[in-house]
Amino acid sequence: MFMKVAAAMLVASPLAAQSPAPGTYSDSQAVRGQQWYESSCAACHPSRDMSSPDFQMRWRGRTAFDLFDRMRTTMPLTAPGTLSRRTYTDIVAYLLKINGLPAGTTALASDSTVLRETLLTFSGTPSTTNGR
Repeated sequence: MFMKVAAAMLVASPLAAQSPAPGTYSDSQAVRGQQWYESSCAACHPSRDMSSPDFQMRWRGRTAFDLFDRMRTTMPLTAPGTLSRRTYTDIVAYLLKINGLPAGTTALASDSTVLRETLLTFSGTPSTTNGR
């Protein structure tokens, strides 16, 4: 009996990654993310590369935390981890936006648990900003 209950708890775990629903991030958060992206990332990573089919294939099915953590631990190249958690999360929001995921009214939280619950699915139409 205990094993059945434990198995059911694992299957129904609220920590299982979920597809980002419309509203996973806010427009104002994506705007902040774009500003940070342009000042800290775009020189090495043109935005068109971050919404390309290759980008989407690489990150599809992974979580927002995976993307956040990769950026936090490796970027900016000369000073990894020097941006705030909020800034890295804002940049993730910007990347969600340019990959066609619709914004809502609530910002994507910087909390690792929330980021791990957000599965990256790219079914929308990607767009680039300023073609960088």
